[in-house]
Amino acid sequence: MDIATNKKMLSPSDSEREILNIVRRQASISRADITAHTNLSQQSVHRIVDGLIQRRLLASQKAIVKGRGKPSPQITLDTQSTASIGVSIGTNVIEYTAVDLSGRAICDGILKTHPNDRDAALAELEQLIHELGGSGPLTDRRFIGVGVAVQGYRTTHPNRFTTPVPLDNWARLPIDEIFEERLQYASFVENNATSAAIAELFCGGGKKHRCFGYLSFNHGFGCGIIWNDEPVFGGHGNAGEISSIFLDDEAPHRPALGELLNRLSDRGQDLTFQRLLDAFDPTWPGVADWIEEVKPNLDLVIRGLSAILDPNAIFFGGKAPAELRKLLIDACGPADQDRFGATKPYPELLPSEIRGDAATLGAAMLPLQKIVF
Repeated sequence: MDIATNKKMLSPSDSEREILNIVRRQASISRADITAHTNLSQQSVHRIVDGLIQRRLLASQKAIVKGRGKPSPQITLDTQSTASIGVSIGTNVIEYTAVDLSGRAICDGILKTHPNDRDAALAELEQLIHELGGSGPLTDRRFIGVGVAVQGYRTTHPNRFTTPVPLDNWARLPIDEIFEERLQYASFVENNATSAAIAELFCGGGKKHRCFGYLSFNHGFGCGIIWNDEPVFGGHGNAGEISSIFLDDEAPHRPALGELLNRLSDRGQDLTFQRLLDAFDPTWPGVADWIEEVKPNLDLVIRGLSAILDPNAIFFGGKAPAELRKLLIDACGPADQDRFGATKPYPELLPSEIRGDAATLGAAMLPLQKIVF
């Protein structure tokens, strides 16, 4: 089956998409209760749900008895029939994960290929998908597509990125087109911060907050923006490139983990970036000083997002260890007060609810977000 035909078969109508998203947010909901969340008639809801069950996008489970009358069957996403794969191209490794329709991981791992060896990475991924779908964990699942998360910002082409130097072989190339041509599956690409925000939207705290910012603390520092359950890309596709607000002399004082690594090295700590992530200790000499150093610029970012986006929440995520995320949240200044002494509306500052690399998970959700939801 060609890519266009597969997309068309999977792509729901607007009403079907509405119901799929209702079920996604609720996890499990009765047919009767779905109607209360939409302007569609009960008859239309039942007809659409039946059609989505036949297409194996929804599943019907045992009814839950609620008082008198015939109980209504519970409707959930069909998590047994489809799969989507996400690939995160980092400066050190290429990670992958395959997920079901709910975003639950089916399998994951790391490619053996060096991230900057584009041809070898595509060849290994092509073989991996063949093995996963042949006799592996994706056997008998419909393959929706491939999502790619990459570090960098968009240039003159919608899906070409200026990448960090260690990923020069991916720079300014149509990554989605390259993946689609090689793998013969619908392919999508996004930067790692927006990918991580998409993961938070579908699989984390975004289920409770439909408008939020996502701060991605990695070797660099980025941001993803979600508005009304949709990622915001902006006019040039670079919405959320928050580090661009810092001048050259300010950039070393932004909350990028690469800068923390430099400060710890200056204090005599012999650390790699991976060691920083795996063995982080808040009592290391230099950690408290770095938090104090980046606090003004972190507060600037929070105030900027609050003033421009007015989000309900801002999630602190990326590869930053959980303890470091908490330290950064605790360091942020309080909300301002108005002239009556009342606290102005301000976003909740929350640690990301995603475990592991949110960018890889978000990449796996890209085909689902683009085609299904």
